[in-house]
Amino acid sequence: MATAVSDRGGKQQLDSAAVVLDCREHGESDLIVTFFCRHHGRLTGIAKGARRSKKRFVNKLEIFTSLLIRHTIPQNRRLAFIAEAELLESFLKLRQDISCYTTANVIREFILLGTQEMEGDEELYPLLIWALTSLDSGRSPQAILTLFLIRFFTAIGYSPQLSHCLDCSQEVHQAETYTFHTAAGSIRCNSCTPGKPANTIPLSLGTLKSLTAAQDQPLDRLQRLQLSSHSKKEALSFLHHYGRQLFQREIVSWAFLDTISPV
Repeated sequence: MATAVSDRGGKQQLDSAAVVLDCREHGESDLIVTFFCRHHGRLTGIAKGARRSKKRFVNKLEIFTSLLIRHTIPQNRRLAFIAEAELLESFLKLRQDISCYTTANVIREFILLGTQEMEGDEELYPLLIWALTSLDSGRSPQAILTLFLIRFFTAIGYSPQLSHCLDCSQEVHQAETYTFHTAAGSIRCNSCTPGKPANTIPLSLGTLKSLTAAQDQPLDRLQRLQLSSHSKKEALSFLHHYGRQLFQREIVSWAFLDTISPV
């Protein structure tokens, strides 16, 4: 659990591991920062005087930075108060590669879309750290995004059904071909849905097997999964369309991903 402390006024503050998701200026010297915390989930707070700080916040409140923050718990929809921050990891290599940074921005957008303020989630924080660490280490951005998204949808309760046909319930097998139906969040074999219905994406057997394995793999072994270029292309197409269907809006950062980091 997060460590609890009290300030001089007796107001409870907590120490929490967190990743910076957004940061914007407020007034002459303050910053409003959105974090994703290990135990609290998404948290938005104000860092008073952060733009003039020489000790507490200097070079720390940048997007994707991993921190240990000291903060209050927001009450009555007010902002949390961010008292100080300690740098844990800056992910410098991620920031120096445009493809990795753009991929991280897509991950950031999905986290912001799929979470609510102060709704803790024990799965998403380690998944986010895994993705940023993997990008920082130079692994394939397309593979990391694919694996992140398939686990992300599961974590928020919208896991796509990829193991058997929605209509006939038969498990996937070599003799059949499949399409993913975004509205249903499930695959159907082409025997049940002949032709090319709208809002469907074809998925090969190899891609389906890789993604179902990723859904069940322990996080510390996820990086062992190998995805072919074909599987990454298929998977990212369906994950993009599924995200748009789920959130009923475009994933803005994906447009930059397509121009900078083609599969």
